[in-house]
Formats: sequence, structure tokens, C-alpha cells
Amino acid sequence: MIRNTEKFKRFLLCSVIIALSAQIHIPYRVDGFILALSVAILPIILFFNEDLHPIYLSLSIAIASPFFRGLLLYITDGYHGYQIIEFIITDMVFYMTYGIIYYVFYWHRRQVNLTTFACTIIMCDYLSNLLEVSLLMGFQGYQLTLFRDLFIAALARGGIGCICAFIYYSLNILVDKEAHERRYHYFLWSSSAIKSEVYFMQKNINEIERIMKNAYQLNNSLNQNEQMEAEAQIALSVAKDVHEIKKAYKSVISGLNNFFDSKDHQQMSLSEILKIVLSYGKLMVRNKGYDILIIIDCEIDVTVTKHYYLVTILSNLVSNSIDAIDKTSNGQIHIRVVKEDSKYLVLDLIDNGPGIPEKFHEIIFEPGFSTKFDEETGDIFRGIGLSHVKTILNEQFNGDIQMNKNYDEGASFRLMIDQDCL
Repeated sequence: MIRNTEKFKRFLLCSVIIALSAQIHIPYRVDGFILALSVAILPIILFFNEDLHPIYLSLSIAIASPFFRGLLLYITDGYHGYQIIEFIITDMVFYMTYGIIYYVFYWHRRQVNLTTFACTIIMCDYLSNLLEVSLLMGFQGYQLTLFRDLFIAALARGGIGCICAFIYYSLNILVDKEAHERRYHYFLWSSSAIKSEVYFMQKNINEIERIMKNAYQLNNSLNQNEQMEAEAQIALSVAKDVHEIKKAYKSVISGLNNFFDSKDHQQMSLSEILKIVLSYGKLMVRNKGYDILIIIDCEIDVTVTKHYYLVTILSNLVSNSIDAIDKTSNGQIHIRVVKEDSKYLVLDLIDNGPGIPEKFHEIIFEPGFSTKFDEETGDIFRGIGLSHVKTILNEQFNGDIQMNKNYDEGASFRLMIDQDCL
């Protein structure tokens, strides 16, 4: 019911638009025959309302348009009643013929394209006009110039309508493509973050098993002392709880791995990875309202299979630089990709922030290190952390990350990646 109501409203709106635009016209040759602007707008309406049946739409227009035209003829031009009726009928014939031709040659066909649409529109305009003017002329008194002029009018009006529709359609495609690309980049960035977290969850399984094993051993030890029975039960309870946590942990890891394993075979170019990182960085800068320019300088391009990990590494380094620069004016982050030799791919990430204090130089890659914390609550915001960045580079890319300790205009990091591990 709601759907039918919405369609009726669209039929009514389209009919009124065509009826009103038809009042902008010029008379041609035969009394009562006009070349109206509405026929240039009609292709646009048909193009963007493909779900509306063209015959029903032309019928609604055939009812609405003559009403406005007949009223204007009656109050302005002084035509007799029978003449007004004749003009109204031929006007209705025009729109009905237009809709039927459009239905037969375009709408009901399965295989259509923009060229077919344009040719159909010109044919609809030309044949409908020819029938209307023939009715007014009594199918006699034809001249070659009539056919020529009607075809030129059809070509002009149909061309204008099609061009406007195609331009709007093309712009929508570009906007949709850009929006889709943004969503795609955000999805890959989010997936990369999850993939990296799963990687470290897998590494933590061993630590969970160690805690569980210690709890069981403590239980066995306490059971040997009758006075420690209560403590033994607590140790056993801890071991069981840890075991349940381990099962849930492994279940989550298994589910996420099944999702990623189906996609891990896909490869991505380094330039596309950098585009995702740039998109993420720009979004972060915009949301924070900072004045930071991110520059990508990629001298070479390579194919990367482990793209999830590389997106995470670069995104975290960019995030660190953005937080370090903060609200400083004219902030800049520069990612430069170079190839020093045949074995390693080298990426430099440099920012013009306040830099890293010398007292932290020896510990920035240690587990748990972070300079990001809430002064009110004391909570630390680590992301995956520089230690994890280093771990991923070591274990997944047979590479390393180094900080330029002599760089005094901000922070400078160099990433070394074994190209055989990409």
C-alpha cells in the first residue's frame, strides 16, 4: 500500500512538471501545433524513473498536460470550444504515442544501453510529433521541410534531454565511486587493525596456557596439605576459569581467522596501501581539526600479500605522528618509499612534531611503553604500540624499525622490509 502511494505521488509529480514545462513553447506551421520544452525534460524523467511504467506515465501526462494547455487556450487565445478540444486530443495522442514507442523499443527490452536510449528518445519525439501534426493537417499537405524540421526538433530536444540525463548520471557514478572507495578503504583499515589484534591474541594463547598450568600445579601442591584445602579449591577454580577463558579466546580467534584466511590470498599494491593509510590519516586529521599535511612519496611500487599487517603498521605510525604534532600549525607527515638494494624495501616516516625526548630513546620499542595517557584517569592508550609494530616487522616481514636519534626537527623512523616476505 505504501509502495503504491509513493508511486502515485511520483506519477503525479512527473505529470505536473511536464504539464507546466509544456507551457513554454513555440508555435510551428499548423495552428495548434507547438514545439514545447517539456519534451526535452521528458527523457530525463524517463531515465531516472525506470521503475515507472512508461505507458502509465505517458497516460498521466496526457491527462495533466492538456488540462493546463486547454485552460490557457480558453482564457487567452479566444479559440472556440471544438478547436480547444481538437488541440487537447492531439496533445494527448502525442504523449500516448511517445510512451508506447518508448515502451516497445526500450523499456521492456532486457539488453539496452545509453545509445539505445538516446536513439529511442529521438525516435519517440519525431514520430509522436509527426502523428500529432498529421492529425491537425488531416493527413494532407505534407512538404519535405516538415519532415526535416520535425527531425531537427527531435534531434535538438532529445539531444538536450539525453545529454542532461547522461551528465547527471555520470556525476552520480563518480560520487558513488568515491564514496565506495572511501568505504572500501575504511573497511580495509578496520580489517587490518583486527587482523593485527588477532595476531597478538594468538601469541597470548601461550601465556594463558602458562597461567592455567601454574594454577593446576598450585592446586596439586596445596592438596598435599590438608590445612590448605580451601586454598587448593581456589587454585583449581582459577585454573578452570582460565581454561574457559582460553576456550572462548580460541573460539574468537578461530572465527576471525576463518574470515581472514579466505581473503589472505588477495594481493594489493603498495601504492594502494599508501592510499588507504593516507585516507585514514586525512580522516583522523579532519575529525580532530588539526592543521596537518600528509605527503606520500613512492618511488617504486610492489605487490604485497600481507597487506593487512603493513596497513596496520603504517596507520599506527601515522596516528602517533598526528597525536604528537597535535594542534601545532603547519604540521607535516612525510612517508617516503625508497629501495636501497635488491633485498630490502625501505620506508621512511618523518614528522615535524616535537620529537621524542632523549630519555625515551632506549625504551620506545619496549612492550608497554606509551606516552599517550589520560591525565585525569591515568588510562593509557597504546593502539598496537611501537613494540608490536617492531614484532610484526620482525616476524612477518623479516625486517626491523629504527628511530633516527639524531633527527632534531621532529620524529624520524625507518622501516626495513625483506621483499621476499611481502
